[in-house]
Amino acid sequence: MLLTPPQYIVLNKVCESILNVNKKICFAAVINERGRVLQSKDRMGIIDCMPTTKQDMFFMEYSLRQNMRKEFDDDFGDVRYTYTEREKETLFTFPLDNHLIIIACRSGVNPVSFSRKIISIIDQCKIKLDLEKNIDGRLEKQSGRWICK
Repeated sequence: MLLTPPQYIVLNKVCESILNVNKKICFAAVINERGRVLQSKDRMGIIDCMPTTKQDMFFMEYSLRQNMRKEFDDDFGDVRYTYTEREKETLFTFPLDNHLIIIACRSGVNPVSFSRKIISIIDQCKIKLDLEKNIDGRLEKQSGRWICK
C-alpha cells in the first residue's frame, strides 16, 4: 500500500511522539510489510552505526517475524506488541495496520506501562491515518503544499 505525503507526515509525528515518551528510547521506526523503513527517528545513532546491509537485515527480520505471527491470529488473537530483552537493548514491536513500529530502548523500561503509552499513541495515529485515507483521492499539490480539492 502506497502512502500519501500527509500519511508520511503522520508517521513522522508518531516516531517523534514515541521518542518523547521516555529518554531511554534510542530509536523508533515504522517499516512496511517488506521491512523497508517508511519513517524513523534516532536519538542515539544506534541504527546509523550499523552497515546498511545489516540495517536491512534487521528490519526485514522483524517484518518476517510479524508476517509469520499472523498465521496464528485466528488461534490466539491479534498481536498487540512484542517485547525482547537483549543484553544491550530492549526492543518492542507494535503492529500498525500493514506496517510495524519498532522501538529500541536502553534497559530499565517497564514493559507494561511503556506498551500502554505506545498503544495510546498508535490508536491516535490510526485515527489520523484513516482520516488521511478518506481524503487521499482529493489531495492536490499546489505551490509545494498539499491541499484538499
